[in-house]
Amino acid sequence: MIIATSFIAYLVCVLLLSGRFATQFPASRAIGVAAGIIGWALHGWVLYMVVLAMPGLALNTGSAMSFVGWMIAGMGLVFLIRPANQGLAVMLVGLGGLAVILTGLGGPGYSNPGLGWPLKAHILLSVAAYSLLSIAAALAVLLAIQDNRLRSHKPVGWLRRLPAMDTMEGMMFGAINIGFIGLTLAVFSGLIFVDNLFAQHLAHKTILSLLSWAVFGTIALGRWRFGWRGRTALRWVLGGFVILALAYFGSKIVLELLLDRHWGAGIF
Repeated sequence: MIIATSFIAYLVCVLLLSGRFATQFPASRAIGVAAGIIGWALHGWVLYMVVLAMPGLALNTGSAMSFVGWMIAGMGLVFLIRPANQGLAVMLVGLGGLAVILTGLGGPGYSNPGLGWPLKAHILLSVAAYSLLSIAAALAVLLAIQDNRLRSHKPVGWLRRLPAMDTMEGMMFGAINIGFIGLTLAVFSGLIFVDNLFAQHLAHKTILSLLSWAVFGTIALGRWRFGWRGRTALRWVLGGFVILALAYFGSKIVLELLLDRHWGAGIF
């Protein structure tokens, strides 16, 4: 019931902040923002009950995706502070609406009552870093579409509602820089606090995470040292995100849904 209510609230937010409602009814913005906040709060409550209320952590594939979607939707609500970002914010909030439906879906989940705070911090850092880098990847996709439309002289259509390309590129690199810091803390805290990677089915995840960390580090360095932007930067961002997605969700899906196994100690 709470999941359905959260989804409906997200949907109301998206509908009121896009299309005709946004232009014809001035009050729709305030109502839409309020609906988005309600949907996000209910989404967070569901995640708490399903994942965090356990003695340890129960984070299966569906709940992990829902957690990421919740953080992306939260960032979308922050973007709503500036009306110029409304088109982009609506897309991010809409992703949150799709993600809440996934809560609890997938394998049975895994909880370890003895999970200590260092590993919990590692898990939360992983989710936060993945969420920020997911936003960067989404912005990269939108920028690539905009660039292709402009180069081919095609109508931009719904892309008119997005911020200017320079603004979106700045947002993308901001998300990369903060996400890279979070990913650095997550990866190296995992290497310190997680024992016996092979027995816990974590070796492949660790290798892919380190590879994605190197890619995003290269992007941050290239932007700072050589002023990377445009298509070169977009290719690196999307390549790094694909590797990170394989590390976080590819191996998790294979283990939970195909092999009926879990990463050890409830690790996400």
